[in-house]
This record gives sequence, structure tokens and C-alpha cells, in this order.
Amino acid sequence: MPAVKSRVTGGSAAWELRSVNQRYLETYFRLPEQFRSLEPVVRERIRARLTRGKVECTLRFEQDPSAQGELILNEKLAKQLVNAANWVKMQSDEGEINPVDILRWPGVMAAKEQDLDAIAADILAALDGALDDFIVARETEGQALKALIEQRLEGVERRSGESSRSYAGNSPVAARASGRQAGRCGSAAGK
Repeated sequence: MPAVKSRVTGGSAAWELRSVNQRYLETYFRLPEQFRSLEPVVRERIRARLTRGKVECTLRFEQDPSAQGELILNEKLAKQLVNAANWVKMQSDEGEINPVDILRWPGVMAAKEQDLDAIAADILAALDGALDDFIVARETEGQALKALIEQRLEGVERRSGESSRSYAGNSPVAARASGRQAGRCGSAAGK
């Protein structure tokens, strides 16, 4: 089934559900790191609506550039890095302090946290819509398979009736049996 895209708080989410028929329900997830905590909730929602199949559930989330939070500078850490870089420079008399390298240092720059609870609620609502579409697609596929199987069964029944009549009329065993029957009838008539 193609991915079901939805607008959510701060971006867009696309759920893709795929399944293969199987006796039991098995679920596999591919979720972005910031939404890994949703896995138990997603698993329960799927289990509440499906009872069998090997189901692969993928979420893709694209954040709106306008919704990205402002950057926050950790000034204390940046100053410590500059001081450490200056000390290293004085010890070796080589190298320059590159401000971009300081900004790239883990923890110096951070994005302002988004309200993941609001985004998660929208993502779960989008999952419910994707599950609705998935179930309708499964039912439609099931009806198409049912019609195909019934059509094939009718053909088998028709051919088995034809071959039974054809076999009964052309079989040497059937000819001998009908000859014996005719002989019995004739001998019974002669008595």
C-alpha cells in the first residue's frame, strides 16, 4: 500500500503499512529516532485492529523549515572550547581557531525543543487514517481473491463433470461393464 501522507504539527508525516499473509500477527517498525518512544502505542493500535499478518510499519517525518526552532548557543561551553583552543595554540605555536569548528562541537549549538507531544498526537491520528485505508485495501483484495477462487472452482466443477461423462463413455472398463449389463439383460429376457 502506498504511503499515506498527512499534515501534522511542525511538518508532514507519511505512514506506509505493508503486510504479507501469515497465521499470526507480527509487527516491524521503522520510526525516526525522535519518535521511537511511540512504538509501544503504535504496536497496540495495530494489534487492536489487525489479528494476523506480517506487518511492516514505516513512518517518515519531514519537518517544515519554518517550524524548526531557533538555535541556542551554549556560551559557557563555547568559551571553554575557545580557551582550550588558545591554550593548545600557545603550546604548539601552530594552527588557527576556526569559529565554525567551535560551533560544530557537540553541545555548543542546539535546536530549541519542539512540542513532541503535539506532533505525536497528530502522528497517531495519521496512523489511524492509514490503518483505515489499509484495512479497506485488505478487504478489497480479499473480495477480489474470493471472486477469482470462485471462478476457478466453477471451472474445475464444470470440467470434472465433463471428464466424468467422457470417461464413462469411452473407458474400456466402462464398455466391458456396460456389455456385461447388456448380457445380463438379454439372458434375463430369455428366461
